[in-house]
Amino acid sequence: MAEQTHTVCLFLPVMRETRFSARRRNGFLFLCLLHLALLGSTGAIMVLGLPPAAHAQAPDLSEPDGSAGPPPVPTLPPMMQIHRPAAPATSTPQAARPATAPTQPVAPAPASPMIGVLADRLAHAKTPEQAHGLESRLETLRASKLAPATRLLLHRSEKDLAAEKPDDAVQDLSDALALQPDQPILWRGRAQMRLAAGDLKGAIADLGEGLGRDPSDAAAWILLSTIEERRNDGRAALQAWEKAMSLNPMLDKAHKRQEQLRVKAFGQPT
Repeated sequence: MAEQTHTVCLFLPVMRETRFSARRRNGFLFLCLLHLALLGSTGAIMVLGLPPAAHAQAPDLSEPDGSAGPPPVPTLPPMMQIHRPAAPATSTPQAARPATAPTQPVAPAPASPMIGVLADRLAHAKTPEQAHGLESRLETLRASKLAPATRLLLHRSEKDLAAEKPDDAVQDLSDALALQPDQPILWRGRAQMRLAAGDLKGAIADLGEGLGRDPSDAAAWILLSTIEERRNDGRAALQAWEKAMSLNPMLDKAHKRQEQLRVKAFGQPT
């Protein structure tokens, strides 16, 4: 690069000393400028001694008589590097997740008004026969809302219990509760199957669910008294039995069962 610059510098005094015409001199200058363009715009400015802004304008190559000279050589300014600020990193928005609905407890099925009427009549029954008839009507009414598939599972559980398969009977009632968990009679039924299978804790839990929906179910209170007695909790067994007696006074007319549970709860009276 230094050697080429030196060569061009030697051409300049020669051009001034010779008596070239303006056209030939301009042509010579055109060749020099072309050569310098190949060397780089910075080198050309330094060699020709042009002012800093001269490289941005085309040189005046017109003839003295006003005729147009050879076309000017366009010079391109050096490309400026534009430093663009880096775009701020933006986190990719995540898809909105649907709000998870809180688990709601199964609402108790509204009790039939007729159940309340029959339960009140049972609490004031005067004879065992009258009480037995009311109990049958109440049982039919409590099972009236069971779907056909649920009834089938309930009957199959009874067959499994008769065949001494209590675990299968519990599973049958579990399947039935999956279909209709709001029916108290199903909770009482599974508690009975769990008692037969020896699951006393599970049986009490099922009765809690059933009685919470239908506290006037005397059969459920009787079953609870039996389970508490099996657990050797005499006082709880006595309380459950007395509750059943308040719903059905003909249940233990002679109070024999009540006295037995009282002895277990408090011992033999002195």
